[in-house]
Amino acid sequence: MVTTVGLDLGGTKLLAIRLEDRAVVETAVLPTPDDAGELTKAAIDGVRAVWREDVEAIGVGIAGLVRFPEGVFVWGPHVAGTGIPVRADLQAEFDIPAVVDNDANAAAHGELVLGSATGHDHVLVVTLGTGIGGAIVLDGQVRRGASFAGEFGHVLFEADGLPCACGRRGCWETVASGPALARLAAEHIAGDAEGPLARRLGPSFSAEDVTEAAEEGDETARALVGRIGEAFGRGLANLIAVFDPQMVVVGGGLGSVGEVIIEPARRVVADVIHGGSHRPPPPIVAAGLGASAGAVGAAVLAADLVGGSAR
Repeated sequence: MVTTVGLDLGGTKLLAIRLEDRAVVETAVLPTPDDAGELTKAAIDGVRAVWREDVEAIGVGIAGLVRFPEGVFVWGPHVAGTGIPVRADLQAEFDIPAVVDNDANAAAHGELVLGSATGHDHVLVVTLGTGIGGAIVLDGQVRRGASFAGEFGHVLFEADGLPCACGRRGCWETVASGPALARLAAEHIAGDAEGPLARRLGPSFSAEDVTEAAEEGDETARALVGRIGEAFGRGLANLIAVFDPQMVVVGGGLGSVGEVIIEPARRVVADVIHGGSHRPPPPIVAAGLGASAGAVGAAVLAADLVGGSAR
């Protein structure tokens, strides 16, 4: 039995899990640090939160640009820090092997081995949360390019569009992400301060609160989530035209919500996909590992490192 720890370090939280023989046996949630100097400490704290003496390796997925296989966090719009040698720091602290990758790549690895993409060779994994991340699976393997392939959220979506956390304007994630949904809800509430959605959500709420309201039948919330899903679908149609995947797996904090976001995206893809009258769109499905896909995938990567098959 191989025991590993997996961390998913995203824009709002750090999820830590311990995996024993590919089963999750413990989880912990910590906040993502705001200070650039705290990233390594947060990763160490995450490992310790689920640590046992028989842990053989550590896997980490981080939202942003990660130089692989060196495991250096180069930069990201939603995680503070630049040029941090997370892999080397963890190996020095715990004296066991570690692997550090982009969070969507880690999620893709988990979905290939244990989730919705099992048995498929050509897959896009798109993570939808604080931003939009992505991973490219070709011939059964995650393809990283020179290191940073899959930053789908930062393709130009709207010329002169809204400001993005990356410093540019009009990126896809400005119209299809958790912050985009929260912005739409805030704009609606500003114009209908006594309406049902305003009464339900109150003055302070998150995108997840809006999706929860949509899932529970609030019609305004469903319409707002549907707008996000439609913008998401337009971007997916472009990716499908480029990569021609067998399947698109949608994960992340919002993606794991499921049909309330994925169904509007699926309808848009069917309407606008290149060559649509001559080809069926690929299945677009929720991550089988849900919001834990990144952490589980990181732990599986660590197990593969122990077994000599990490890639």
